[in-house]
Amino acid sequence: MENVPANIWYLPGPMFQYNEDVKALARQAGLKIIDANVAIGRVNAADDVPEVTIKAEYVDQGPGERVPTAAELMAARADLLAAHEDLQQRERELAAEKERVAKQAHENELAAARNAAQAAANEAEAQRLRDEVAKQAAATQAAAAESKPAKAKTA
Repeated sequence: MENVPANIWYLPGPMFQYNEDVKALARQAGLKIIDANVAIGRVNAADDVPEVTIKAEYVDQGPGERVPTAAELMAARADLLAAHEDLQQRERELAAEKERVAKQAHENELAAARNAAQAAANEAEAQRLRDEVAKQAAATQAAAAESKPAKAKTA
């Protein structure tokens, strides 16, 4: 079995946060840089690595004052994608509900128009019946007047 050299420098990224040129330091020392934030293990880790310092603007000053790790960024991205999918699902549900409400409103308008037409037809029929009753009453009164002329004259 081959003896694999321990030449990997596990350095937390991003690399621009360091005062030193970490890539140049790695080349000089014969090391390969792997972002420690995303590496699962520490296989073939070098024992002798250069000392580096983080720039003042990237030093952890408390919550919200540091550069997030790649894992944190990936988790935040996953959360945003899930929230985006939820919003799209809600938009689809709202569009479906809006379409259902519009369809119901259209059906209500049609029913109202049918009801108005039926009400107009009912009113016309009621007026026809009132006119017919009035004609019958007039005919009955005229027939009564002809059959009893003396009573009609006194009345």
